[in-house]
Formats: sequence, structure tokens, C-alpha cells
Amino acid sequence: MEYSDNPRKVYGKVEIIYSDKEISSNMGVTVSGNSEISHPREVFEGYQTPTVKACTMDGNSDMGGSFQMLGKNCILGWWSGTLCDGNGVFAVKPYIELSFVLRPIISWIIRGDDKLKQYPVDFTIQYKSNGNVVRTDEITGNTEIEIKLEPRVNDITSIRMTISKWNTPNACAKILQFYDKLYEEYVGDAMQMFEVNEEMCSSDGNYNINSDSMTVTLHNTDRKFDKGYLRSLMILGRKVQPYIGIEKENGVEYTRLGTFYSEEWQVEQDSQWVKCTAVDRLMSLQSQTYMGYPFTDRVSVYELAEDVLQKSGLEPSEYVISANLKENIIDMAYLLKTTAWDALQEIANAALCKVFVDREDRIHLRSEETESLSAGIEINPSNMFSYKSSITLTEFANRIKVEYTEVSIATEIIEVAELEVALNPNEVKTITLEYSSDIAYAMAYSSNSNVKVVMEQGGVNACILTLTNATGSVQAATLTVEGNAIELNSHTVYSEDEDSVNSYGTVEYTHPASELVRTEEQAKYIGSIILARMRAGEGVITTEWRGNPALEIGTGYKSVDRFGDGKELVCEYNKFTYNGGLKQQTRGRLK
Repeated sequence: MEYSDNPRKVYGKVEIIYSDKEISSNMGVTVSGNSEISHPREVFEGYQTPTVKACTMDGNSDMGGSFQMLGKNCILGWWSGTLCDGNGVFAVKPYIELSFVLRPIISWIIRGDDKLKQYPVDFTIQYKSNGNVVRTDEITGNTEIEIKLEPRVNDITSIRMTISKWNTPNACAKILQFYDKLYEEYVGDAMQMFEVNEEMCSSDGNYNINSDSMTVTLHNTDRKFDKGYLRSLMILGRKVQPYIGIEKENGVEYTRLGTFYSEEWQVEQDSQWVKCTAVDRLMSLQSQTYMGYPFTDRVSVYELAEDVLQKSGLEPSEYVISANLKENIIDMAYLLKTTAWDALQEIANAALCKVFVDREDRIHLRSEETESLSAGIEINPSNMFSYKSSITLTEFANRIKVEYTEVSIATEIIEVAELEVALNPNEVKTITLEYSSDIAYAMAYSSNSNVKVVMEQGGVNACILTLTNATGSVQAATLTVEGNAIELNSHTVYSEDEDSVNSYGTVEYTHPASELVRTEEQAKYIGSIILARMRAGEGVITTEWRGNPALEIGTGYKSVDRFGDGKELVCEYNKFTYNGGLKQQTRGRLK
């Protein structure tokens, strides 16, 4: 069956991950001891296999067995500090204990080393609630590298594994995984409906950051959300993943519509339904402080964006930045201390980027020049409920105003911050200082030579300093920060469509200013791009139709109205509504 079939059967489901390695960053690990190389915290990070087949000095490795030496960067999990005897029995039993926020334990996975074929044979699992053991499982005679337990116990705050016997003689315990994420899948009667909104850019000419959202209504079976085993997990930041599926030969084929993080739970005692509202990961950047980018000559927009994202804690696999932004070079570039959200907005305004999250939970900075690939989908009267072409005052302009800023550095040195500090004997302290003026080439000084100061991050309007008192007595000092004053000179350029002005009169649009726009050439380029988007007769086309999740934001599609007029559009917005059937609202703009 295809989404274009009529009739069709569409399926929906929602997965909610209540606990995993990313949203349970407060997990702690306690062990009886470690080998020379051991990474206990890797046991809850979801690794399936070690990096190498480790060469060990315990008599279990040979020259022809493709063994490799361990390095500190290898993934290996926890290696205990004691060895078992020739029969695999530990005289001193090693243990590992994982602690976390109060949660139920539906299942638990224990994984040994599959490359060495080593695993625990006899061991004990203790489930604890605030230090009190509420259940103990004794496992003997295990023969599997991966063991899955299903204790189904509530209100657990830690789990301890104590190993009595190992399957390999004279070896230490090697546990790669000691964890299982907690999630539930809601389908059929367990879910009333869900709605997902995904947006690449706003309907007007702005290059605003757009955060996606969703809501889902779930059945409160056995009052599990407010009285049962999930009651302690009704907190913010739980992962919510909606899916749309359709029957294929081998079963239902689902398409994930994104990853969202719970923002609000509505649990009513006089109702059997619970409503969860969730947003994408971009919203968290509104509360992330970004210390700024130091005054640097010739920096690409790509480098600025990557700095913001990486200092917000994202890995390279968690974002996508248009490669052509490496060619957009800014002389004397810098970013102020602000939120990560506002820093990305500054970049988007300067480089005409769309900032959004894709369905793989990756943040995109997509430049205007990035080509839109076709989804191969046509919306036409046969699958369409409504068609609306709209041009509003915010979507039409024939004169574009863009500011650019010339930056220069004063020769004089100015002092922008001063602070009195006192450090205890051998104390190390980290502080943040904000400046009274913007400066380049910031330098920090201490009035006391016994108080060493290092500038860890030095921006143009704030810095992070590390202070060290290496003496055995209390030391006081005055800290000062100084640098060269930054001078700004703003200019304005206009781009206009003369024919449109003559026909309709002047309708002006002002592009949000960004200090990263430094040249008249760049300002004119911005004006020409926005003018092309907002010229007369363009606007956006919004359709409601039967829907197909293959149409993602940023992809191209064809829209045909009831008069047979077809247009090639780029999808800027989708709203999926599932309540047993699927309906989709799509907004597109001409390519």
C-alpha cells in the first residue's frame, strides 16, 4: 500500500523515552576498583562492542589471535581491578553500581566483551531505593555475552551488580553495558491523537530560527502517569518521537517525524487522557549561555556557527551546516556574549540562513544557496482538501533596507572590568566578568603575583577567568581586564524593484540588522535575495491534503490547483494530524 492509495490504512505511534544516556546526565557510577585502563561511565552510553579485541597480560591472548593493544581512547566499558582464579572464581568479588533519578526498572541489559567472548557466569543484582535493597536476583550458570533481565520493579534509584564467577580464567571482569533505557510505545487505543508541526522558516521574509513542536494525547491506563510507575518521570525533557506508518508486504513501515522534548504534561484526575506538549532541541538554546567569539580577522560564517553549536554541547553528528558558508568570510569577526539562540539568529541574519531541526534531531544552518532536492510528490485536486495562495503585507515588498557595519580598532587601550577577589590557600576559582565596553584583544591582569590569572575564554564583551592561589595563605588581588576599543560605523543600502514601485508605490521592508554584515557588497547581496523572495505575486501556497511523510521541509514538490495551474515549490512548513487517519497541512514557496 502507498500513501497515495484510496482507500488506505494509515498507522500512528508515539515512543516516549523516559530515561536514556542523553536525558539522564545525572547518572553516577561506583565500582569496587578499576584496571589500569577502565571507563566505567561507558556502561550506560549504549555501546554494542568494544573498539578493539584487547591484548591482555593474563595469559588469554596469543600472537595469532588478531589482538590489539588498548589505548586510553578505546571504548571498553568497566574493567575491574581484581582477577579471578584459574576456575574463574573471584576471591574478592568485584562490583559496579549505577545510580540515577527515581525510576521503574522494566528491563535491564548486561553485556560483556563480545570480541574476547568474556562474560559473567555467576552474579548478583541488587535493586535499591534510596539505599535500601528492595529486590535481589541471583544468576548462576550464565552462558551468554548479553543478558536481559526483566525485574519490573518501581521507584529504583540504583542497581548493583556483584560478580562471583567469570567465564575466562585469570581475567578481570569486563562489562561494556550495564543499563537499559526506559521507554514506552503508544499505539491503537493507548493513543487518542497527535499533532506535529515542522517548519524551516517563517512565512515572511525573515530568517528567523524556527522551533518545531508537537502534542500527543495518551490513555492513562491504570493511572500509570499520576499514581503508577511513571509518576516520578513526569518531568521536562523526556524524548517524544512520533511516527506515521503504512502497511507494506512485510508489515507496517513507519516514518519518524522528529524527536521532541516534553515541555508540559497535563494530567487530569477526572479524565482518562494525558496530554503532553513537546518542542525540539532548538528551544533549549534559549537558556544556553554563549560566551561569544573573540575578535578575529577573517573567519568564515561556518566557523562561527560551529563554535556556537559545539560550545552548546553538540557533537558534529548533531548538526549540519551548509558547506558553502565556509566561503562567506568576515573580516574582523566576533560575536557578543549572549544566548546560543541569539548568536545563531545573528548568524542567520548575516548569512541568510534557515535554522531548524530535521527529523534525525540534527540542527541545520541552511544557506539560501543550498539546492532543494525533489521529494517526487504532487499535491493536486485528487488528494487535496483546500488550496490557498496568500500574499500579506509581511510577505510583499519592493524596496529592501539593509544595514551594514564598518568595524575599526582604536589604538588606545581601555579598561573595561575591575574586580576585588580573595582566594583561600591553594584555591582555584573560575569567574565570569562582563565588560563595560566592547574590546578586541582582551588581556587580564592580577595586582598580586601570588594570584595567577588565566583567560579561558575571552570575548569582546565578557570573559571567563581561572584564578589560582598556589600559596598556603589567603591572597587578595584586584583583577583588571583591558583591550583595544571597538569602533562601529553603520551604513544603509537599499535594493528595489523599479517596475513594482512604479506600479504599486513603495512598500519597504527592513532586514534585521546584524553586525556580521560588514561590507556594502554583502548588504546589497542580502537585499537582492530578499527582494526576489518578496516581489509582487509571490507569497506562499498553503494546502490541506491527505498527506505523505515523505514530504519533508526543505524538499521540493509540485502543487496543482483546481484550474490545472502547477507550480514547483519548496516545502517550508508541515502540520501532521493523526487521529486514526492522517491529514497534512503544507506551506510552500516558489523555488
